[in-house]
Amino acid sequence: MIDSEKQNKSAALSGSSAPWPSPVAGWWAVFVLTTAYTAAYIDRQILGLLVEPIRNTLNVNDTQISLLGGAAFALFYVIMGLPLGRLADRVNRKKLIAVGVFLWSLMTAMCGLATHFWHLFIMRVGVGIGEATLSPAAISIISDYFPPNKRARPLGTYMVALAIGSGLAFIVGGQAIQFLSGIPDLSIPLIGTIEPWQAAFMIVGLPGLLLVPLVLLVGEPKRRGIRPAAAASASQGKKGLEIPLKEVARFVFVENRNTFMLIFLSFGLLGLHSLTLTMWLPPFFQRTFGWTTGEVGLRLGAIILVFASIGMIGGTSIAQWMSQRGHKDALLRAPLYITLVMTPLAILLTLFPNPWISLALCVPVIGLSFGLFAFVPGLLQSITPNQMRGQLGALFSLFNNVIGMIFGPTLVALITDYVFRDPMALKYSLAVVSALTLPVSAVMLIFGLKHFRKSTDDAQEWIDSM
Repeated sequence: MIDSEKQNKSAALSGSSAPWPSPVAGWWAVFVLTTAYTAAYIDRQILGLLVEPIRNTLNVNDTQISLLGGAAFALFYVIMGLPLGRLADRVNRKKLIAVGVFLWSLMTAMCGLATHFWHLFIMRVGVGIGEATLSPAAISIISDYFPPNKRARPLGTYMVALAIGSGLAFIVGGQAIQFLSGIPDLSIPLIGTIEPWQAAFMIVGLPGLLLVPLVLLVGEPKRRGIRPAAAASASQGKKGLEIPLKEVARFVFVENRNTFMLIFLSFGLLGLHSLTLTMWLPPFFQRTFGWTTGEVGLRLGAIILVFASIGMIGGTSIAQWMSQRGHKDALLRAPLYITLVMTPLAILLTLFPNPWISLALCVPVIGLSFGLFAFVPGLLQSITPNQMRGQLGALFSLFNNVIGMIFGPTLVALITDYVFRDPMALKYSLAVVSALTLPVSAVMLIFGLKHFRKSTDDAQEWIDSM
C-alpha cells in the first residue's frame, strides 16, 4: 500500500470530494489498529493482576502500587499527550503509531527487569507512550477510511480492543504466573534469577514488537472533514494541515466549551471508576476470598473478554437505535442511561460475603463500564473538524488520564491505607469510590445533553458548507 501524504494535504485543503477508500482497505486498517490497541491494553492492564506479588517482592503498600497503575502511566499523557495529538494532525499517522508500538512494547518488557519501586515506576512512564501515540492517530485514520454514516461500526470495533486486551491480560497473565510459579529458580541468560511477575511482563511485552511492520503496511488515507475556516488559514501559508493552536483552543474552550467540558469531566469520572475495577478487583478477590492469581485471572479475564466486548458492541447499537428514532443526542443519552443502570450494581459488587455473587455482579458492571467507552470516538468525531481530531483525542485522554488514572487507583488506595487502615478493607474502598463518582457522572451527562445537541447542529452547518 502506498502512502499519499502530499496528496492528502492538497485534497484536504480543497475539502476532498475524492471517492472513499475501498471497504477492504478500511477494514484491514481497522484490524491492524485494533490489534495494536489490544496489545497496548494487555501491556497496560497486566499490572492489576500482579499487585500482590509485586507488593510482596518490592515491599510496597497499596498507595505505591496505585502510582504504578495510575500516576506513572498518566504522567506521559500530561506532558506529551497534546503535542502528540497535534502531531497526529500533521504528520504520517501510521509511522507515528509504529514508533509508539515499538517503544511501549520495549518498556513493558523492561518492567520485568525492575528490582526497586522507582525502576518499575520509570518503566511504567515509558509504557504510557502507547496510548498517547496510538489512539489519536488511529481514530483519525479510521475516520478517514469510512464515510460518517458507516463510521460507527469500525470505530466501535477499534474500541472493543479495550475489552479484548484487558481480558487477555488477566487470562494470559494469570496462567503465566501460575505456570512460572512452579519453576524453581527461574532464570534468564545474561539477566539471572527473576520472579514470576517479572517474567510475565516480558512475556506480554516482547511480542508487541512484531506489530511494527504490520502497522507500516496500513495505507495513509486522505484527510477529510476539513473545517472551511481552518482550511483557509492553512492555505495562507501554514505548514500543511497545521492550524493555529489558538483556533483549536477557541473551538474547544469557547465555541463548544460546555459540551466538551461536560464530556471530558463526566467521562473522566467514568474512566476513574473503570480503572479502579481493573486495578483493584483482582486483589479484592485475592484478599477477601483467598483466590489464587490463576483463579482470579481466568475468571475475571473471561468475564472481561466476553461481556465487556458485548457491552461495547451493544452500547453503540443502542445509540444507533436511539438515533434512528430522532434523538440527535443519542451518543450522549445512551451513556447516561447506562450509567444510571450501573450505579447501584457497582456499589453493591464488593459488599457481598459470597464470592460467586460478587463475581456474578461483575458481569453487568464490567460490561456496562467498558461499554461506555465505545461511544467516545463517535462522540468526539461527530462534532470535531478533521484537523483537530488528533488534538481532541489527546485532550480527552489528558482529562481521562489525569482524573481517571492519577486519582482513580490512588483514591482507592488512599482510602484503604489511611481511612480504613487495613488492606482487608479494600472492598469498602471500592464501594465508596463507586458511590462518589457514578452519580456525579450521571448528573454531568444530563446537563450535557442540550449542549451536545447544539454542537451537533453547528457541526452540520460547516459540513454542509463544504
